[in-house]
Amino acid sequence: MNTLCRATQSVVLGMALAVGVTPPALAWKLMPQATSTERGLTAADASFVQAKIIAAAGGGVAVMGEAVHERITRDALQCPNTEARDKRWSPGCEIDIRDQLVGVQWNDDPAFKFLPGRGVYRGCKAGWTVRMNTQPVCWGRVFSHGEKAAARGVLLTGRNGNLLVRTHFGDLQFLHAMAVSDGEVPQDTQRNVMAWMEFTWRTAIGDQGFNSQRVVSRLPIEGFAERFKYNRGWRIQDLFALDNPGVREPESIQKIALGSLLHVVEDSFAAGHVDRATPTPGATCAGTGWPAPGQIREFHSYPKQDSHKHGGADKMAALERHLASTNPNVVDVVGALGILWRSRVPWSEARPYLECVFTLAPDARPSSPGDDYRPDPADPVEWGG
Repeated sequence: MNTLCRATQSVVLGMALAVGVTPPALAWKLMPQATSTERGLTAADASFVQAKIIAAAGGGVAVMGEAVHERITRDALQCPNTEARDKRWSPGCEIDIRDQLVGVQWNDDPAFKFLPGRGVYRGCKAGWTVRMNTQPVCWGRVFSHGEKAAARGVLLTGRNGNLLVRTHFGDLQFLHAMAVSDGEVPQDTQRNVMAWMEFTWRTAIGDQGFNSQRVVSRLPIEGFAERFKYNRGWRIQDLFALDNPGVREPESIQKIALGSLLHVVEDSFAAGHVDRATPTPGATCAGTGWPAPGQIREFHSYPKQDSHKHGGADKMAALERHLASTNPNVVDVVGALGILWRSRVPWSEARPYLECVFTLAPDARPSSPGDDYRPDPADPVEWGG
């Protein structure tokens, strides 16, 4: 791996030390990879970022996270021998899942451009697309500003926020299987999640009316017109492939949409995001025959969580404990969705299984940080920045 890739992968912690940004508590940890386009755009910033990392960390470079989302997705979808190019694999696995991984990473690092008059942050280049790999210093400052605003009680929407802060701290937190705020009734979070499931599934199978050129705000999905009213011109292609021409083919957009769906599902098994009951042995999802995962007792909300405690539940060790103790586990569920997607089953057939995955327990509670993820009393500003 070259020096530039190491810099982009480790940039978040380096920026945290260099410019006073709290390291982001992403979902199950991921390892972002730059596209060829992004590597060219990032070159101008690389030396500056590396200098900041070295100056602030005393020469040490730390990796921002562990590739947990990628691990789940590969274990569930990818054929065991990824070097093979023999197409005579069974239909139960994929050889090349690069586009699905782009989609899995999208929820944590969605490319965006500032609305006119916005984006006055040190390190941001006017008119440039912002992603962790293209404008890392800008990315870190935007993330930090959004985290602090949310901690003050500001609701970040399309009116006053970009995709990055909306997905992590605002009205799009359901992209991480989390509630928008404390006290949100679980049915509202579930409804938002299922709307995204419908959008991404129908896009992923190439459903009529969900091609890459459709305008997102005009899609027949509940809430989308309001949610994207400040981005009325956005097409599905703009949402998932902004300034990334390498993934604009219809097949790539479909796979990216699937990856985004899988990210939400994967996060719903991370304890910092969702409190699930233990699966009932032998229980199956009605009408599907698939083993039923544990029911959801609470969707957590992030702004008042301790970011370090949240992050600890997203690491590889936490995943290993989950895989060893839970049946069906997250890899089983993602694998089942991969089978349904390869069969291109319509939304009417995929919906019952996804509704089962996001079934609420009879005693499901309104959202909260979760007892295990609240700041310690001795450190009440842990989440507030």
